[in-house]
Amino acid sequence: MLWLLFLHIGSLVTWAAALCILLLLIPRASSVGPQISKKSDSLERLWFTLLASPAGLLTIVSGTAIFAFDDNLDRWLLLKLTVVTALVVCHVTAGLLILYSHRPAAKSVAGKSYGLLGIVLLLLSSIIVLVLLKPQLEALRWFAS
Repeated sequence: MLWLLFLHIGSLVTWAAALCILLLLIPRASSVGPQISKKSDSLERLWFTLLASPAGLLTIVSGTAIFAFDDNLDRWLLLKLTVVTALVVCHVTAGLLILYSHRPAAKSVAGKSYGLLGIVLLLLSSIIVLVLLKPQLEALRWFAS
């Protein structure tokens, strides 16, 4: 079970870093303009499809396996899964932003990318706080099951 926890934490760190770097790469690509040939994918698309998405899937699968084997479904976990769901929505939005940035009439790509980066950092911080506060939350009378 410990190896599964290490896999989950490692893939989460990889996913978080890949998503944050991706959101910093998108404005760079939109400022360069549509110079990319149709035969090759852009760096952002490769980063998204070959690193960020597999790391995100591995994080979700390993996290699901952890609570399936542990058989512990409490309010803390439901709150954390809600925040992770919002992070998945941000991941999908980043993918859509990559597609949008390659349009000829794309406007304010940098602002959208930096705004999404702020939301992602807030969600990642929330996940860290929830994990670190788990023992204190379980001790609260209103939070206990």
